[in-house]
Amino acid sequence: MSLSDGDPADGGDIWFRIATQQGYLVRGRVHHSAFGGNAIARPKEGKNRPWDRELSGRLRSLAGTLEDITKHAEAYCEQGKKTFSGLMYVRVRDAKKTYENITTEIHYTPLEDDNAHADLTFNGWIGDKKEDWERFNLWFTDMLHALHHPGQLQYLPEAEDTRSAAGKLLAMLLGFASKKPR
Repeated sequence: MSLSDGDPADGGDIWFRIATQQGYLVRGRVHHSAFGGNAIARPKEGKNRPWDRELSGRLRSLAGTLEDITKHAEAYCEQGKKTFSGLMYVRVRDAKKTYENITTEIHYTPLEDDNAHADLTFNGWIGDKKEDWERFNLWFTDMLHALHHPGQLQYLPEAEDTRSAAGKLLAMLLGFASKKPR
């Protein structure tokens, strides 16, 4: 099954985000400073998204090989004069959480220049107090795993194919049927 813009990602996939500063990943954990500024933002106007906030990332199933992921991350960081220091990630099914009045999920949101783009989304939001943000950050950073670059990206899990045997067979047959004879 192919994904359309805004669809929930498959539970077996991996959502990951590029860490663009060394301090965002500390001793194998994601530091709360990784979510400062506008990292977790409202959806762009005109997109008509059913969620309140989003955090950009990518889906492992669509991002290619580790070499492809590394090249994309390095190019992304070079473009913004940042440093590719690693990845933060979570398996999609493990991202479906609730914190107070916030529920999280991952949705496929392709961009013109990035077909693997996906957002970790937030329905509901915290108050404006510093204490609310600090509690949220402690909860949120515990959801994510960290891999440092260089040296650990090979541990980024592959996406799992969660389709039924019948679904896999149908996809394979449709793939064969769509190929042109030689």
